[in-house]
Amino acid sequence: MKKILIPLFKGVEILEVSPFIDVFGWNNILNKETILVHTIADFSPIECCWNLKIIPEIIFKNSIDLNEYSAIVFPGGFGSKGFFKSAKSSDFCKYLKNYATIENNIFLQETFFVGVCTGSLILLELGLLKNKRATTYLRENGRYFNQLFESDAIPTKEEIVIDGRIITSSGPSTALKTAFYLLESLTNKENALLVKKEMGFDI
Repeated sequence: MKKILIPLFKGVEILEVSPFIDVFGWNNILNKETILVHTIADFSPIECCWNLKIIPEIIFKNSIDLNEYSAIVFPGGFGSKGFFKSAKSSDFCKYLKNYATIENNIFLQETFFVGVCTGSLILLELGLLKNKRATTYLRENGRYFNQLFESDAIPTKEEIVIDGRIITSSGPSTALKTAFYLLESLTNKENALLVKKEMGFDI
C-alpha cells in the first residue's frame, strides 16, 4: 500500500494541504489501490495561517520509517504567521535532512518530493533541489523566487515545474493541479482522469 506524508508547520496555508487530502480520498473510493495520506508535525495542534487548527495524525518523536512513503508533500505558508521559523526549527525536517545525506539512498531515488508555493523553499533548505529545475511563489517582487538564484537549484519561472521526482509549484492556485499530477504519477493517467471526472471537474 502506498502512502503520502504531509509535514505541517505553524502558519501553513490550508488550501495547499486540503487538495491532497481530497484528491487521494476520492481515489480511495474509486480505485482498488488505496493510497493513504498522513499528516505529521512536531506538535499538536498546528495553527494554520487563517487560524484554523489541524490535529496531525503523527507527532514526530525522534524517528520515522521514511521508506514507507512514496511521496512527501510540503505545503507552503506565511512567514508572518511563523511558517519558516517553525519549519527551520522542526525536528522532523532535521531528521529528513540528515536521512537524505545517506549515500546511495534508495529513498531519494524512489520518493516524490513536492513543494507547493513557498513549500518549495523547504525542499531547498533540505538540500533536495540541488541541480534541479524548481519554482516557488512568484509574486511580491520575486522575493521568494529570487532565493532560488542564491542556491544550487535551477530557477524556473513556471506555474508547475517537474524535474524527475521533484515537483514544485508557484502558488496556492496550483495545489489542486499538483495533487492530480501526483495522483497520476502514483497510479496512472486514466485513473487521475476518472477521479477528476467524478469530482466534477471538466476533463
